[in-house]
Amino acid sequence: MLEIRSLSVSYNGIVAVRDASLTARPGITCLVGRNGAGKSSLVNAIAGIVKATSGAIILDGKDLIPESAATRSRHGIALVPETRRIYGSLSALENLKLGARGKRAQIDARLAEVLELFPAISRFKDRGGHQLSGGEQQMVAIARAYMCAPKVLILDEPSLGLGPIVVKAVFGSIVEMARRGQTILLIEQNGRAALRISDYAYTMAYGEIRSLDHRAPDFKESDLQSLYL
Repeated sequence: MLEIRSLSVSYNGIVAVRDASLTARPGITCLVGRNGAGKSSLVNAIAGIVKATSGAIILDGKDLIPESAATRSRHGIALVPETRRIYGSLSALENLKLGARGKRAQIDARLAEVLELFPAISRFKDRGGHQLSGGEQQMVAIARAYMCAPKVLILDEPSLGLGPIVVKAVFGSIVEMARRGQTILLIEQNGRAALRISDYAYTMAYGEIRSLDHRAPDFKESDLQSLYL
């Protein structure tokens, strides 16, 4: 379980995340909000890419704040960034193997599971990263992070720039990963799609987070619309 407690992030005195708290439990926890709300600043702070100015990041009882990004990765944090960062000079399969950990038998078993989760990758696994479409790159980026068997998989805007058919395929794979026991923190502008597949939900606006009981009988979509409009 990942727990964020009163986390704040500032850039040159400008507050991007203010006293934010959330918990990512087994299953899918989504954080929705419009562009500029502070979502990416939050996940970059969790991953150790940017430094939090205050607060705590607790993974399985250990505070990761003092740890580097590399150490946080070894503890089980895996981030798929908004920019995907696929290596264009490597094939899709080689990109996947970059995320692998463990002995050869473990890596082979994990790779087989990944190709089962993302069957489309088998069709273009030998193609160079620079030859892949946006949707194909997104599949490879998520699958590469899953290869390292993370405790928490953070997905930053996985639907960004993708067509509806590709979004449906990507979200279907996310649901299947959660069904297999993966804890997922899903960061999305596409609130409707994210809430549809999520077990727990939070909203973010102006750097602040609040929980959202989207499974409640009295939940209205207008409550979500007010966040964006």
